[in-house]
Amino acid sequence: MTVFHGPKAAMHLSRKLLILALLPAFLASTSVWSQPIYKVVDEDGNVTYTDQRPDEEAEPMDLPELNVLEGREMEPPITRRETGEEREPLELRFVSPQPEEHILGTGNSLTAVLESNIAIPPSALVVFYLDGQAQEPVQSMSMSFEQVDRGEHSIRAELQTPSGRVLASTESVTFYMRQASRQHPAPP
Repeated sequence: MTVFHGPKAAMHLSRKLLILALLPAFLASTSVWSQPIYKVVDEDGNVTYTDQRPDEEAEPMDLPELNVLEGREMEPPITRRETGEEREPLELRFVSPQPEEHILGTGNSLTAVLESNIAIPPSALVVFYLDGQAQEPVQSMSMSFEQVDRGEHSIRAELQTPSGRVLASTESVTFYMRQASRQHPAPP
């Protein structure tokens, strides 16, 4: 047996690794099974596999039979488009206050209430903006505001992920806080 040292050893080893890496792909091809395979070892001990008969005395290799498992046929997954289901976009809107609503007799408090066309993810947060000022995020479709001054106000809301990505938002709604008076009494 010849022992190699230095660059020649590395080249010898890399040749063997290349052959070992390519052998499975070569053996897996369907045309290989119709042809005999020959193993050739040169004077330096390098092994080569070929489908060409190297000399008259060469005999084909006995290759082991491949261990092939039959797979189950699976139906392709059903997608929403195949079922005709289109995912409805998430929409938020205010139930209260209504656009241009005049709010009387509440002691300057406001309860804002949202509704959605689809179920809200349980981890989603709602951020209400009263007159452009963001309130603390809540996991509720409503929020109460105290001490809302008389006059014109705007409110809007965003549905967000815990990381702050906006999933949906409302249009800004303008409303008016009024105090009850003789001319405009509070509702009963």
